[in-house]
Amino acid sequence: MNRKWKADEMEMSINFKAMRLSWVFVTAALLVWCVIELVVYGDTPFIPFIILCGQNIIFFSAKLIMTNKVSGKGSSEEDEK
Repeated sequence: MNRKWKADEMEMSINFKAMRLSWVFVTAALLVWCVIELVVYGDTPFIPFIILCGQNIIFFSAKLIMTNKVSGKGSSEEDEK
């Protein structure tokens, strides 16, 4: 069989919840690491801080782009009337 496989709604929902949980875990772990380094040594660790900022920029940018694609940029309820 050479047909493309598509996930159903339940599997998509499970995957999105798992991705959100992993994002929360990584964000919390990096944030705790940065705060502990700041408190103990008085300096923010460069690499974990850059990873933390980069992952949040990617997450929120992708969310914004996907939301705009799904909702349609110029569509509003007034245009349909």
